[in-house]
Amino acid sequence: MIETTATVPRTTISGDEGIATSKVVTTVFEAILADINEGRLLPGQKISDTNLAESFGVSRTPVREAIQRLREIGLVEASANRFTRVAVVSPQQTANAMTVWIALYAALIEEVVPVATDELVEQLSADHAAFEDAVAKLDVQSIATTNFQFFNRMAVVSLNPELRRAIRSVVHMVRLGSLHLPEFIDLEALTQAQTELLAATRKRDLEKARDALGVIRGIRIPQ
Repeated sequence: MIETTATVPRTTISGDEGIATSKVVTTVFEAILADINEGRLLPGQKISDTNLAESFGVSRTPVREAIQRLREIGLVEASANRFTRVAVVSPQQTANAMTVWIALYAALIEEVVPVATDELVEQLSADHAAFEDAVAKLDVQSIATTNFQFFNRMAVVSLNPELRRAIRSVVHMVRLGSLHLPEFIDLEALTQAQTELLAATRKRDLEKARDALGVIRGIRIPQ
């Protein structure tokens, strides 16, 4: 669960304490998301809006909104008057989300690769090195984190806000599902895809970038 004891700023409107700014909701959302992605909150683990509100020093209103946003992207599930918990993402759901992510990422490379900056290439190179180190150690959490960082670099620099939003809505389900698969996905193929995409981006070669995405399409999600 969230361990922070920091107090998050809030806004009081017309004497109604606890009506939060969007910044507060975003802060809570990102904190819960980080706990899920970094394995501090596991699939099936219950989430208490009361405990989170106390932890952040805010009312339950922004916490509930943050949790609702997590529900909308499939990372949290709830049953009325019973529980709110981290979603249990099945391998099939992971595969389905991966299919959607690949389609969106295809549009992303069309936009970003031809105009990639030297800074982006440097970031991708560092991310790829970190990923290879994680693979060598077979560190599941680090593999997921460094892989996310690598592929998220292009999403960050996209000038298409709708595309960024759509990718964000599905990528976290892929990541959560990948953390809890019955066996490793094809790490050799994933490493190859990163290597080829990095090389393609360095050369601003769109055709090679498409080929790299083709490698990802061929990766099977263990069922």
